Amino acid sequence: MAVLGQWLVLLHVVSAFGFVAGLVGREVSRVYARRQEKLDPFTQLMGLSRWFERNLVMHGSHAIIIFGTATAWVRGWPLFGVLQGSTINWVFVSLLLYLTTVPLIPLIFVPRGKRLRERLATAQAEGVITPELRAAINDPVVRAAHIGEEIVIAVIIYLMVMKPF
Repeated sequence: MAVLGQWLVLLHVVSAFGFVAGLVGREVSRVYARRQEKLDPFTQLMGLSRWFERNLVMHGSHAIIIFGTATAWVRGWPLFGVLQGSTINWVFVSLLLYLTTVPLIPLIFVPRGKRLRERLATAQAEGVITPELRAAINDPVVRAAHIGEEIVIAVIIYLMVMKPF
């Protein structure tokens, strides 16, 4: 079981690297897209951002939860901490923090992403970056949700590395 636990930790960490790379790639692509004045480079950068989202962020988040819970189980770490009568709570707090980001998907990212894609299609039909497209890429709610997601991930990384409680 010890060897299996080591492999699961490795897979969990590699998944986390991919996930974080996806977050960084998505945000860097969006930052550069916001700066564009011409539609073609804007469209390419938004396509790149979407690639990072679909291939690294989405798949990475699924892999993280699968390998993380498997690692906790194999290593005997209590997944529900204090609810199981344990004094080890960093796994439980990490899981709770991770779960706080899940509602962002159906409440913010999916509907506003759809709106952004619709406005991009309209802009492509007109051949220019429209004010509506510019407003959609600068949506303060999406930006706040991304920042919140990134803060949560940073705290989880701290908990995973330091195991403070």
